[in-house]
Formats: sequence, C-alpha cells, structure tokens
Amino acid sequence: MKYRTEAQNKYYFKCIVLVLGKELGYHKYEMHEELKRLFITDTSRELTKEEFNQYCEQIRIWSQTELGIILEPPKK
Repeated sequence: MKYRTEAQNKYYFKCIVLVLGKELGYHKYEMHEELKRLFITDTSRELTKEEFNQYCEQIRIWSQTELGIILEPPKK
C-alpha cells in the first residue's frame, strides 16, 4: 500500500493547515487535529495517496463553501 507522499504532506501543511489556522486562529497542530476530527475518523497517517487527495479536496470544498476561504489547489 502506498501512503501519502512527502509532497502531499508539504502541500497539506503549507497550503491548507497553515492558511486555515491563520484565518481561524488555530496553531497548525490544532488546525490539523480539527480537520481530522471533521473529515476522517482516526489518523491521516495511514491514508493512501488517493485517500489523502480526497481528504484535501473535501477540506478545500468545505473551506470555500462554509468559510468563504479559497485554498490553493495542489500543483500537478
């Protein structure tokens, strides 16, 4: 099984967690825990590449529709 990549992890923390944390007043680790609580049941560590992409996409959609915050999509 292929777990998320280092590039996916860097994107997630830089473009999702830090941005939302700054906007919502959370430290990056608090924001990460809150996102996990909202979108996955256990740990993000064991998500496959595809599952991690879906997780990030869910967060981007939620961020835009619920918060009005547009997050940068990952570079292809």
